[in-house]
Amino acid sequence: MSLRASVSYLFVRAAAGMLGMLALSLFVRGLGPERYGHFALGIAAAALASNLLIIPLNSTLARLYGEAELRRPLLATTAGIVWLAGAFCLLLALVVELLGLSWLPKWVLPAAAVFAASQGAVDYAAQTATSALQPARYGKLLLWRAVGICGLGITALHAGGGVLGVLMGMALASMLGVLLSNSVSSLDAAEFDPKLLPRISAFALPLVGSCALTYLLQWGDRYVLAHNVEMADVGRYSALADLTTQALMLLSSGLSSAWYPRVVQAWGAGDRDEAERLMSRYALMGLAFLLPAGLGLACTLQGIAAVLFGGEYVGLPAALPVMLVLAACLSVSKNFFFDVRILLAERVWRQAVGIALSAGVALLVMFGTVGRLGVLAAALGLLSGQLTGILYSIVAGRGVLRLRIDLRAACIVVAGCAAMVAVLLYWPAGGGVVSLALRIMAGALTYGLVLLACDLDGIRGRLLAVWRGAR
Repeated sequence: MSLRASVSYLFVRAAAGMLGMLALSLFVRGLGPERYGHFALGIAAAALASNLLIIPLNSTLARLYGEAELRRPLLATTAGIVWLAGAFCLLLALVVELLGLSWLPKWVLPAAAVFAASQGAVDYAAQTATSALQPARYGKLLLWRAVGICGLGITALHAGGGVLGVLMGMALASMLGVLLSNSVSSLDAAEFDPKLLPRISAFALPLVGSCALTYLLQWGDRYVLAHNVEMADVGRYSALADLTTQALMLLSSGLSSAWYPRVVQAWGAGDRDEAERLMSRYALMGLAFLLPAGLGLACTLQGIAAVLFGGEYVGLPAALPVMLVLAACLSVSKNFFFDVRILLAERVWRQAVGIALSAGVALLVMFGTVGRLGVLAAALGLLSGQLTGILYSIVAGRGVLRLRIDLRAACIVVAGCAAMVAVLLYWPAGGGVVSLALRIMAGALTYGLVLLACDLDGIRGRLLAVWRGAR
């Protein structure tokens, strides 16, 4: 696995992420804190459908794709289940809306269900592309979707569509991304194989329980706050949390897209040594990218929020951005790194126990402190739950694969992060987009120069080879 492939996935994710942040900032500004609170609850409702129906299927596809003889029928069978799941979500949402049981503004819940179905199609198409090692199709999918969300979502917002219009615009953009990236042409419905359903369900059904508990851990904070603080505060908290999660999730999922399929294929082929080698490189890349990203975001989140969202979103407690960044770092580390060994060994029930423990700790902390801490209680709960989950995952994944991260490489990363943080903290104070951009660029450049000077993972030779190839 080359560094070039990782950079390719990360570039696509970064480009899509920048467009996503642009859309997020315009949504936040256009909706205002209170309506953005309702929008966040609508996204939370869509995430429920994704967690229960789509993510277990995607995880099953990613894990079983390494068995070459299953690939074609596996793709057709899981794709059929994804489309049926999306139709079920929409039907259920319509029933709830018509019966008057929805807790959201009128017709927002069905719109959230449409978005959930479209997002499920995007997630599935992305998973098939990464499992098949097709970065070009993966890039087209994400970039077309990101462009569509910016165009259609913002158009719907300025046309007066409000929360409902933004959700429907995002749903349409997601489906256009799937179609324009040609992500469905390789599927053949005739290859749907009912005989695979027991194998799929054996892996996916335990994950449904895990994903339901993960949902409580990741989205329970919105519901706790919605019943204990003003909706405008829910919107302010959600805007910061969404920005933090989106940035770190894009980075980590980009790395995972480059490395995880190869780890799975090596494991599926019975090559334990190669799987351990790839997993160790994957962990080093995660440390090299995620640690500086988290520290940098913690140092600059207040300034980024002020520039992107406006003055209405900077009045929250000063400790909140740091807590949200740390909780997000722990969350993506657990999902994309620490849980890999559990999934490779198909210890899905152990994973479910760990998530139940994490969600229980998080909700107990939230409910126990929200009366005194307000929005800080939600961040504290997330932090406590994710830390508990990582500690459990370390224990539950023992004996599967050994990780051997070079101590010198880890020290180089830490030294680079220390230099970057010093630049970010002591950069001359100043407001505005230009000052913030220069500050971030100076921190990133400092980190990169330290890695280059210390030749992390032979980076100088790799860059020189790329330069010679370009010439």
